Amino acid sequence: MKQITNPAKVLGLLAIVLVTAFWGCHKEATTSELNISGKWIVPAAYSKQWIQYEYDFKTDHTFEGTVTSIDSVSKKLIGTLTKRVGKYKIQNSVLSLYDITDYQNKNNAFGPVSELVAVKNSAAVTANYNMVLNTSGNVLMLTYVCGPTEDCTAPQGVNYFKQ
Repeated sequence: MKQITNPAKVLGLLAIVLVTAFWGCHKEATTSELNISGKWIVPAAYSKQWIQYEYDFKTDHTFEGTVTSIDSVSKKLIGTLTKRVGKYKIQNSVLSLYDITDYQNKNNAFGPVSELVAVKNSAAVTANYNMVLNTSGNVLMLTYVCGPTEDCTAPQGVNYFKQ
């Protein structure tokens, strides 16, 4: 058996072994984005005033959010107060809503969707939420991230349920 005594051959062989070992251990590229597409609601039954909050996150990264009132006896829709449409993105468990257009019903009251009118956004046109999706994928907790110039009380998470 012939011994390898040339240092260049030994280093070359060692380099090939190391490259092969590290190449086999490379990390798979994965996306950390959570899939929240679909309808999510805070049921009206959770509210003393029977107000229901809903988000519809679409796969094209647009969303629609509505605030409606539900009759506590018949469980039928009374009317819509506001509607918010725009785009969303998720990065590092932060949900960002942007390019937002808000609509509000006349006289700031619940009424038909046909009476919604666009309102000028007085706040920033981007809203950020820390988000947690439970392991079953059916409860989404959103906690508003207060901006540096906003006067916010202590943030509280709101649980939305997958429909």
